[in-house]
Amino acid sequence: MNSKLLFFSNFLKNPKEVAAISPSSKHVINKVIENIDFVKSKCIVEYGPGVGTITKPILENLNGDAKLICFETNPKFCSFLDKHFEDSRLIVINDSAENIDSYLKEFDIIGVDYILSGIPFSLINRENKKNIIKNTESNLIKGGKFIVYQQYNSHLKEYLNLYFKKVTKSFEVRNIPPTSIFVCEKI
Repeated sequence: MNSKLLFFSNFLKNPKEVAAISPSSKHVINKVIENIDFVKSKCIVEYGPGVGTITKPILENLNGDAKLICFETNPKFCSFLDKHFEDSRLIVINDSAENIDSYLKEFDIIGVDYILSGIPFSLINRENKKNIIKNTESNLIKGGKFIVYQQYNSHLKEYLNLYFKKVTKSFEVRNIPPTSIFVCEKI
């Protein structure tokens, strides 16, 4: 099945899980990717990769010895990612981002350079949202970044500021719907 059709059909079946009617635009992708130093990156984590719209350019730029770990709760998206990205650097995990700690321990990864998130924080309860952001911050290396591309959530910066001292926000209107991009650096 075509990636856009798979994305849209999953949105129709469960809009609270997918939370967007289409994958991120190339403009959002470019704004996210421009914040990553691929030369120095050893490990990148992606929350909610969906059909791999941002996964693909990450893999295209990722060092040969680096890893990309994707957390996706939708089993159909996981299957799609496994079939369409045959890359030994990619690890697809069908689980919540909240469980990042146990998987990083399993793979002997001590620190992550970048964590990207397209998950719908606006649809996640307060405690789970705080746990995901807290666990994200604790697993980043010093100077590492948490990059969130998010629609619909005007209160997200409040949660990000609980765990990150440096948070910048930009906005991309060339997306359906328009998207906020938060870049949070661990100092």
